[in-house]
Amino acid sequence: MFGAARIAEEALLVPARQVDGVQVAAIAARDPHRARAYADKHGIRRVHPSYESLLADPDIDAVYVPLPAALHAAWTIAAINAGKHLLCEKPFASNSAAAVKVASVAATADHVVMEAYHTHYHPMHRRLGQTPVHASCLR
Repeated sequence: MFGAARIAEEALLVPARQVDGVQVAAIAARDPHRARAYADKHGIRRVHPSYESLLADPDIDAVYVPLPAALHAAWTIAAINAGKHLLCEKPFASNSAAAVKVASVAATADHVVMEAYHTHYHPMHRRLGQTPVHASCLR
């Protein structure tokens, strides 16, 4: 996991603990002391000194990127190039040029590259998709 963002607890830690065989094994943050405190609080065993170190760890299969949006594109591309599965908080990129570059690199990936846009997968979305919209609702 990149960073010690508050969103990570709800978006990653809680759901990951509900899936057999999945564990949040490592964290890296700009501030190693904050990473250590976050790891201790949430039972994450390893703290890497940098994002690059985490990406180089052969025991890490996937990374979660909840960093500030301006950093998403660069670290998304780095994770893809490191051969990691990726879940990146939205948006993947902060401008169209970066979005095109991320899309180009992601198209070459042989692993999961996903933006944390949950609405499409939310049960309510499925229910809405199965319910015809009445014409009066569109006015």
